[in-house]
Amino acid sequence: MIQFFKIFLLHFERALNFRSRIFVWFLTALLNPISLLIFWVAVYKEKGNVLSGWNLSNISSYYLLMIIASSFIIAHIEEDVAIRDIREGELVSYLLKPVSYFWMKFVSEVPWRIMQGMFGLGFFIIFFVLFKNLITLPSTPLLIFSSFIIIALAFFISFSLKMLVGLTAFWFIDFWGFQQVVEVTLLFLAGFVIPIDFFPAWLKTITFATPFPYMVYYPVLSLQSRLNLPEISHVIIMQAFWLIAMYFIYQFLWKRGVKRFTGVGQ
Repeated sequence: MIQFFKIFLLHFERALNFRSRIFVWFLTALLNPISLLIFWVAVYKEKGNVLSGWNLSNISSYYLLMIIASSFIIAHIEEDVAIRDIREGELVSYLLKPVSYFWMKFVSEVPWRIMQGMFGLGFFIIFFVLFKNLITLPSTPLLIFSSFIIIALAFFISFSLKMLVGLTAFWFIDFWGFQQVVEVTLLFLAGFVIPIDFFPAWLKTITFATPFPYMVYYPVLSLQSRLNLPEISHVIIMQAFWLIAMYFIYQFLWKRGVKRFTGVGQ
């Protein structure tokens, strides 16, 4: 445990050196939710106070919390795995270490999520102070605790998925094509564009059969206190299911991918 903590501190120090770049990445992640929030404010003024069970306060806090969720939860490790480690051959150094490659990359990613997430949290606090009436948050200890559980599991799902995307570079020459398909799918099915409640029934069924809503959409709903206890239990069970499934997929890809790895770069 001490070993991982020391590695974490080294990566955190490295992330601090890139704080201005992280801030730019945060601003890029900020623009989409803010633009969509402006759009939905105009829709509510035109159509009425409530749409599909969502009022203006719900939709405002949804997109503001989406900024924090995307900053803290969504990992971006796939490029590092695919390009630096597999394509350029730096995976060799990890193969010689007595520590799991998965957990080494996990420890290296956490500082970047903390740094970017703090920018998102700072923006949210400012907005909360200025427009407190537009934001709903969990108010009971049980809801707060369950929200933290859902968020933690969501991050593990996000990281595991991005690791799987990165490992496809063992087989795909054009890694970027597959990576962009995953990003676009995540953007839509995780609820970044519009809340999944607004989807037609058939698309909801498809969406809930994927891991994407359990990465961002449900964590945001839990922070809004829009989930009751049975729904919270269902979300946590589904998150656990996807984590177990991704574990076996990771083991499958890793064992076969390492056999294809040449260690001389590509």
